[in-house]
Amino acid sequence: MMRSIPVVPARMAAQQSRMRRVSYVLLAVVFAFSPLAKAQTEETPDVLPEGPGRDETFYGCTACHGTAIIRQQGMTRERWDETMRGMTEKHGMAAYDGELRALILDYLAANFPPRRRAPDNPFLPQ
Repeated sequence: MMRSIPVVPARMAAQQSRMRRVSYVLLAVVFAFSPLAKAQTEETPDVLPEGPGRDETFYGCTACHGTAIIRQQGMTRERWDETMRGMTEKHGMAAYDGELRALILDYLAANFPPRRRAPDNPFLPQ
């Protein structure tokens, strides 16, 4: 005896597909506004190393981007200054002058200096 395979009418399949998409959208919206999602994306100054200028740097920089981009960099004070100038000119960042700018640059240069180059691997062809 041969079993018959249930056939789902095309109309029913389309409704199920639509309901599945609506469910995914609702789930995404609920997650986006849940405390868990916010807790994962919120940053505080504590993610940066302690030191004079940490809070000023954090609040000045995170107005536009997260701290990951800061923490990934390693630059001299002069290069940090050029970077800030470029962000002001090209991206509309607020211009920091005087003592505030010096404080932020000192903090960045002290905590995110140029990284040392890894030593050459003697096992690789030169």
